[in-house]
Amino acid sequence: MLAMARDVRAEEFDLKVLLAHVDKVGTKKETLMEINATTRASTRITEPANTPKAVPSEAPGNSDLSAVTEGVKVTLSAEGAAKASSESEKNADIDASNLPDGVKKILKVIRDIQEKIQKKMEELDAIKNDHSLSEKDREGKVQGILAELGILTSQLTTTTNDLHRTENEMKLSSSMKKLSNSLSAPRD
Repeated sequence: MLAMARDVRAEEFDLKVLLAHVDKVGTKKETLMEINATTRASTRITEPANTPKAVPSEAPGNSDLSAVTEGVKVTLSAEGAAKASSESEKNADIDASNLPDGVKKILKVIRDIQEKIQKKMEELDAIKNDHSLSEKDREGKVQGILAELGILTSQLTTTTNDLHRTENEMKLSSSMKKLSNSLSAPRD
């Protein structure tokens, strides 16, 4: 059978896909794949016509299931590929560190929130200095952005607390905690 395919065109989209599979040992693994595009992008998604289901493991005495996984193929446009490349480059120092993967993942989330806060601050400054708006409109927009900043700040606090809790649960050394702290510090 031929696989079904569809074209997706969007001016702006956020796509988060949770990929789950069972490895050879029978441990369930999950990966969150995030695709963002803010430019007009053409993406082709190919779906397998029939995906095989989990089959019993052949190991004696092992009742776990191992999955035969055939995934979805996603082809990114040139713009999407460039953006994905720049996303991995901005976190290269985190990826290069010897920190556990769980800590690296939290550090990347912290950086993402910090980046969003920075963009909102720039937007707030632009609105405050936009004299083409009436005082009432300007105040309304400022209040909206301040509310968004409050939410982002709360998310940053929660995520930072999660980082410290994870570091303690993993019993990281003081040098690894210092490295984690320096990687989580806001960048200019």
